[in-house]
Amino acid sequence: MIVPLHALMIASVLAPAVQATPPGVIVWDSSELEQRNAALATELGPDRSSRETLADYEVPVEGTAGSHRFRFIRREYDGMSYHPEIHDELEDVVFIQSGEATLIVGGEMINRRGNGGDGISGGARYPVATGDLIQIPAATPHGFLVPEGGHVTYLLVKVPAFLGEYVENPAYVPRVPLEFDPPGFAMWSHSELEQRDAVLATEVRSDRSSRETLADYGNPMGGHRFRFIRRESDGMDPHPEIHGGHPEWEGSYGIIDVVFVKSGGGTLLAGGEMINRQGSGGDGIAGGMRYPVAAGDVIHIPADTPHGYLVPEGHITYVLVRVPAVVSSGSP
Repeated sequence: MIVPLHALMIASVLAPAVQATPPGVIVWDSSELEQRNAALATELGPDRSSRETLADYEVPVEGTAGSHRFRFIRREYDGMSYHPEIHDELEDVVFIQSGEATLIVGGEMINRRGNGGDGISGGARYPVATGDLIQIPAATPHGFLVPEGGHVTYLLVKVPAFLGEYVENPAYVPRVPLEFDPPGFAMWSHSELEQRDAVLATEVRSDRSSRETLADYGNPMGGHRFRFIRRESDGMDPHPEIHGGHPEWEGSYGIIDVVFVKSGGGTLLAGGEMINRQGSGGDGIAGGMRYPVAAGDVIHIPADTPHGYLVPEGHITYVLVRVPAVVSSGSP
């Protein structure tokens, strides 16, 4: 059954922010984000910023308060005060939805108080704009400088820092080495992703897909991995996947997929039951819901949820961020 997008938004996006059980599949489409951005522009506080929570997991783990939280934030020019932040045990994944700014990242926090301070001493500066994707590691000062008369609006995903033992050689080595300052920081501009998309179009395999690793921070369970994937029309075969809990990873519900659609479009088939599951794949999905998706959309797919993309014509290309769904220190 195909559910109208408007109904999906009401049912899933406007649910209570903090949920006792993990949120289900959510699609924030580009037009909805534009409407939310316009609303935030009317709700600015004294610091010329406004925000709303799109989804929030209840994560009762010491040291991870605020993780698995999706927020939508707008900042406008306020005399070049960039309100720096630092989060000791949380990483920030940032998708710039509109506007532009200069990101200051790294260095030392001046007169730190909790998660904030008076400024950043040192640090690298990177121009950011609509369509850019950013990874800010934990314990790293950062803030956005907005030009006079301008704004920046971004979707922020809080991710728990990976505190385990990193593997020396990740399974998926990035095609382009990460050479950013500070270490662990990375960003991919909209124009760079367009160029990479064009390359992926020349590398399509027999299953009508191609992919590359943008970053892999070495989590052996597959979390903290950024991949860029292109799928082309293949007779409506969704190539279903499912990412459940790992038997050797205590407290894990598996891997959450956070998806940023960069170009093209199709239909996300998610939920239901995996047919003849073999590992993380299978022969198809029985039941499930269908969600139309297109460039500019952001998608949340919870762990242990069958999902696949139907591309009847054309293509869909997206950045996939794998987020570890750790919710407790014991067995789930």
